Amino acid sequence: MDNMLLMRLNLLLDAGEIDEDIIQIIKEFTEIIERELSLTITEKNGSMLVTHMAMALARIKKGEEILPLDDVLMGEVKTSAIYDRVPLLISKLEEKFNIEIPKSEFGYIALHLCNLNNINN
Repeated sequence: MDNMLLMRLNLLLDAGEIDEDIIQIIKEFTEIIERELSLTITEKNGSMLVTHMAMALARIKKGEEILPLDDVLMGEVKTSAIYDRVPLLISKLEEKFNIEIPKSEFGYIALHLCNLNNINN
């Protein structure tokens, strides 16, 4: 993982927003994303994804939910070249770490993944 992204996660850890488990999950999830989408995640292109994932996983652990992504924006996300691959990426995350990503978080994660892909292409 990019050192700047790791620093970002450690700041969240030091602030008590996330725990070590979340950092490990994000490290491994970014490896899955890099492998599956053939790209490199850095502070420049992946800071929003990593920060969102950290906070989303913290919310999931606490049992908190958020409102789903706006339908219009979700419609735009669905037009991304990699959108069809997002469910598999999230499924791998859920299986590997025995967690369930709520539907309300799916759209946001998809948004960040599709944006990451757009930045890199």
